[in-house]
Amino acid sequence: MRRSTSALIGFCALLAGVVPAMAGEVYVPFASNRLVGGATYQTKVWVSNPSTAARRFTVRFINQNTDGTQGANTGSELSVPGGGTLLLGSVAPNGSLGMVEISGAPQLVVNARIDAIGGNGNILSSANVPVVALGNLLKAKSTAHIQGLELTGRGTISDFGIMNISNAGTQCTIKAYRSNGNQINQTSVITLLPLSERHFDNVLSVLGETSISDARVEVTCDKPFFPYAAVFKPGGPETDFVTSSYALDGDLISGVGSTPGSVVVEAAGIYLNATPGNSFKQYDIPLVDGVRYKKATVEFDLFVDKFPAGIFAGVTSLRRTDRTLFYGLIVRGGRSKAILDMGVTDDIVDGNSGPWKEKTNYHLIFEYDTVTGRLVFKTIREGTLVETLSGPINHPDLLTNGKTMRVDFGMTGIADGAYFPPIGWKYSNLKVTFEPAD
Repeated sequence: MRRSTSALIGFCALLAGVVPAMAGEVYVPFASNRLVGGATYQTKVWVSNPSTAARRFTVRFINQNTDGTQGANTGSELSVPGGGTLLLGSVAPNGSLGMVEISGAPQLVVNARIDAIGGNGNILSSANVPVVALGNLLKAKSTAHIQGLELTGRGTISDFGIMNISNAGTQCTIKAYRSNGNQINQTSVITLLPLSERHFDNVLSVLGETSISDARVEVTCDKPFFPYAAVFKPGGPETDFVTSSYALDGDLISGVGSTPGSVVVEAAGIYLNATPGNSFKQYDIPLVDGVRYKKATVEFDLFVDKFPAGIFAGVTSLRRTDRTLFYGLIVRGGRSKAILDMGVTDDIVDGNSGPWKEKTNYHLIFEYDTVTGRLVFKTIREGTLVETLSGPINHPDLLTNGKTMRVDFGMTGIADGAYFPPIGWKYSNLKVTFEPAD
């Protein structure tokens, strides 16, 4: 039993984050050097070296609609002196559009900008271009929203693009909406070559619009991706770069609990509505490195829809990124009971049959206490305490150890043939509290 539960936690940990194609790589979208409306739109890149020693990097242009895995490990190798900055004045060949790969020393930092340059050499407009790195790369099968696109009488148009940041081809689903929520034209499904960019000039006109403001594009891809839009007036003074919007899916501010020095993370409302392809959510807890915490309390509301077809449903876990599992909770639907994985081989706590039911609301509380040395788990069903499970903790070191503490919910996929995502289950009103030791 414990071996299978470990497979569940390992599976969640494996797929919890997106891994870029290689460490030390970033990508610049909309790498342009082409004439549009009487102006040349040219992308510039700055590479700075905050360290004291000289650092090397390689820059490679990948033309749109081409397989970027062809020609890997090629490009121009350059060097930046310690404390210096190197400006790449034009990263795309004349008349070209695509993306730029920059790979090299991890000490280097990169920024980019696109300028509209008039025939006399004057800069008519400028806009910052995002650099795609680990922190802003979108996970496979996630959904992104690009807002504020327009096609207007004053001459503004909107280009739209998608980058496939993986070494395999990807399929993307694209929908466009008016500000009143009505969909524009039909849903489009497109394919992208490995490590490539597809760019659509004046996308709203392509979709049949003649004048529209505040349009929104929704896109999902089955590989890690990065969508973007450029809203600009060709040859004019307007240029704006648009990236994926952010959801109000949690409280960014870590609060102060009743104990001084406590760390509190909250997410009001529904923060995970588990659906196929979107059945996993995790939160990093911003603990202070070097501080030991005596107690962690995790509580949230859970609506159980239907039990998965498999034997177990993966519900939640608390873990550290050095593979330390503090606890994991699974539910065995056929027996209507919970099982607590205590984080050590063969150490589990089995619940009684009966407390878990379909189409039912629960409030779950986990209290991981290093002072008493016990984990207490309470199951409250529609306002009534129906079960309490308790067991001795196996990892009393509630501290970061230079790693990251995380609380996970759901699963990304089926593990070990028996552990299934809780499809249809809704997680809401999360509160996580870590109290420092005296």
